[in-house]
Amino acid sequence: MADVAPVRLKAPPAVTVVVPTRNEADNVRPLVEQLRDALGATPGEIVFVDDSDDHTPAVITALSESDPDGVRLLHRPKDERTGGLGGAVTAGLAAARAPWVVVMDGDLQHPPTTVPELLAAGQVDQADAVVASRYRTRGRVTGLGGAFRRVVSRASGTLAKLFFPVRLRAVTDPMSGFFAVRRDALDTSSLRPNGYKILLEIVVRGRMRQITEVPYTFQPRQAGESKASLREGVRYLRHLTLLRLAAARHPVSPLGRLAGFALAGAIGTAVNSAALWALGEVAGLPYLLAAFLAVQVAIGWNFVVIDNLVMPPGEYARRRRFGRFLLLNNTLTPVHLGLLVGLVQLAGLHYLEANVLAIVVVFVLRYAVTSNWVYGAPAGAGGLVVAVRRAVATRLVLAVALTAVAFPALTRDVWDGLWSRGSGVPLLIPVAAAAALAASRIRPSSSEPDVHDRQVDGLLATVFLAAGAALLLLLPAAGRLVPAALSFLAGAAILLVGTRTVARLRWALLLPLLAIAGIAPAVRESVDAGIRAVVTLLGRPAGPTSSGGGLVTTHQGTELLLPAQQLPGLALAGAVACLLISVVVLFGPTAKALARGAVASLTLAVVTVGSVLTVLLIGRLFGPAVFDVARLPIFTDAVLALTVAVFVTRWSPAPAPVTAVRQYLPRGRFALAALVAMAVVLMGTAR
Repeated sequence: MADVAPVRLKAPPAVTVVVPTRNEADNVRPLVEQLRDALGATPGEIVFVDDSDDHTPAVITALSESDPDGVRLLHRPKDERTGGLGGAVTAGLAAARAPWVVVMDGDLQHPPTTVPELLAAGQVDQADAVVASRYRTRGRVTGLGGAFRRVVSRASGTLAKLFFPVRLRAVTDPMSGFFAVRRDALDTSSLRPNGYKILLEIVVRGRMRQITEVPYTFQPRQAGESKASLREGVRYLRHLTLLRLAAARHPVSPLGRLAGFALAGAIGTAVNSAALWALGEVAGLPYLLAAFLAVQVAIGWNFVVIDNLVMPPGEYARRRRFGRFLLLNNTLTPVHLGLLVGLVQLAGLHYLEANVLAIVVVFVLRYAVTSNWVYGAPAGAGGLVVAVRRAVATRLVLAVALTAVAFPALTRDVWDGLWSRGSGVPLLIPVAAAAALAASRIRPSSSEPDVHDRQVDGLLATVFLAAGAALLLLLPAAGRLVPAALSFLAGAAILLVGTRTVARLRWALLLPLLAIAGIAPAVRESVDAGIRAVVTLLGRPAGPTSSGGGLVTTHQGTELLLPAQQLPGLALAGAVACLLISVVVLFGPTAKALARGAVASLTLAVVTVGSVLTVLLIGRLFGPAVFDVARLPIFTDAVLALTVAVFVTRWSPAPAPVTAVRQYLPRGRFALAALVAMAVVLMGTAR
């Protein structure tokens, strides 16, 4: 590809206008004149990328000779015209020298007067790309001749938005060939152009973060012929499909990666189950040995899928990634095998069924290990700020752990409640919400003074710890554990992370207290009644029925009961309360915040009803043994806790960047030793 007019600009241009041309000799000169008028005093260059077989190159060359600083020609011979029009635009983008690049057709259907509007919108909105839209307010499709072409154009755009609903959510005209892009936001080497619609390539493969639009009127063609054809339509469909497949690889968002990991895990579960069946049923190995070997097979399979399709490569070589993946996932193998033994020996499940349940339970742990320690940043890459932030989280976990040690009776009640929907439910979901809320509030703001008052920390912590001990001694046994434990937790948190951090986390730390205070139990019966009504309505005519406050399904003529005390009304009420509190904490008591809370609460209700229907369907399909395990409240509660945590995490703002290391944590060794000693002393008192 020859650059007929090499760059000889005296000053860098502010904008490069890339114009792909093919047999547009009659349109080139008017286009250049109109662009010059539109740009005015703005320094710019016009780069024609030409695939013509007529005298178009000669016309452009003549313009370039008369204005070598403003007009350039890149002519592609026949054997170099890969990618069609999209390939021509990519070549122009790679050759551009300005910080902003405008792409437009050479047939005058894209009005040059819109170019300054594109540049202005990009600067005002701080966008990565600005699309000239025929379908935004005030936009027109006048230049699309005939109703058929208009229908085809609109249908093509709709199809693209169906393929990419998230990435094209801000784009009303994804078929536009008229747009501006910031050059440093685009890596041209990632583009795979194929046909006319290069904008889709740029938005999807370039993963533009901020896109805005300006309206324009698509003008009638002045000369030449349209290049659209049935062949180009088929090419577009093929390109759209390939783009969708490519975009599904290595998703950027945490939710996208979690979904990809879950899908890979679902396939890996099938591989694991097949290997377990072959080793246990066919080869006759003991089921624990067969399960261990099947886990190794599944780990190898999952690595191939996850490494190639889900997770980004990161800083490690593939061989090292596999070593870490194998080692770290096998640290969870004892948990997997322990659950398997428990489900087989205690619940009476067949080991193949129990293995699937064990995989599902361990899934979240495997995802956390894989995403953070296999594909996360290498140790030290985040600097001391990341280490300090992790230390805060570690200290909060220590405060909770010490509270559990100091109050074993309460810990036992909470644990038992998780399996029977007792006192543990008001804690599980608020703790999940509090953890998600705390994750965005741990780091101090840039305006916070870099000081620490350890005397105040010590005094306040002493007050709370003394209050906890006094409550154990003065209150009757039935009512002392919860307030005493909360006082101890507050004192431990202050002593370990300081009053400043606790002040930032006050709402997160109060969520469990608010749940225990009775927000959820007050409406339990009415929520349970609503769940029963919806489930029986959705299950008609042969689905579950209401009986004695519970729900009944059948398996081969045998009735299976989900009793009233195992309905998730209490968990749903608590989850909704936590969501509403969190949304007010994050956004304030505004109408928009309450609307978000309402949408999230509706989602929770749908998830709850779906979980109950799933439990009943499992009983209907697999019988009493599996049903007795599936109906345990912990499974539904865990799903609700995860849903709440996802919502709060998505709502939470990203923490402001910290430019310098700030030592805002108190010294913790002496405090930790004192707390351990006190927890051991209280453990005997609180039994």
